Amino acid sequence: MDSNKNSPESDLHTEATTSKLSEEIVQLQLKAFKTQMNPHFVFNSLAAVQYFITSGDKKASLFYLSIFSKLIRFYLKHMNKETVLLTEEKEMLNAYLTLQKLRYSNQFDYSISQNKGEEDKTAVIPSFILQTLFENLIEHAIYNQYKNYMLEIAFQTFPKKVLITVLFHYDDSLEKKASYIPHYRKQLVKWQDQIRQLNNCKNYTIKKKVTFNENCNGKGGVLTLNLPNLS
Repeated sequence: MDSNKNSPESDLHTEATTSKLSEEIVQLQLKAFKTQMNPHFVFNSLAAVQYFITSGDKKASLFYLSIFSKLIRFYLKHMNKETVLLTEEKEMLNAYLTLQKLRYSNQFDYSISQNKGEEDKTAVIPSFILQTLFENLIEHAIYNQYKNYMLEIAFQTFPKKVLITVLFHYDDSLEKKASYIPHYRKQLVKWQDQIRQLNNCKNYTIKKKVTFNENCNGKGGVLTLNLPNLS
């Protein structure tokens, strides 16, 4: 019989491990929130509102400010939550992409296809995952001056996972060589660290894969993201 199985030392070790895991999860939530609410995004959003106001476009400024306020409310509502309903996350993503499309004067377009089954309505995914990923896709395209950039986003819900597929295609322009590391790339590094920590702490097995293709009509590729369905 193992005399140490229920020893005080064993209990203390278990308690310390649980406490450390809880602390890591709290740090993850804080990092994820900071990623969404990074100063670069907030300042640029406010600068865009200021631009619309000073240019006399009252309708655009009010529309932009309304969507920005909606995003802020979403972030604050989910700040202390580890998970979010997929339906809410889709609404957030749609608002975010609308905001960016307006900010960049329609330099890109997007579509989101929605599942209509019951699983889609009840699906739950880890919070604060999608925005940074799409921020990277958009900022990369704008930075490299891609033309006719299009994102086709599809969600597929399964009992144990949610599969997100993004088809992206564009007409390539003269690509400029990067002389510095753009901000969006720094954010992606933080996002990758966040995913690694989530997989280690929560055993989520989140996976991202990108494949590229090129043909006579332009360039593009496919991004797939596997998230756990935590419902």
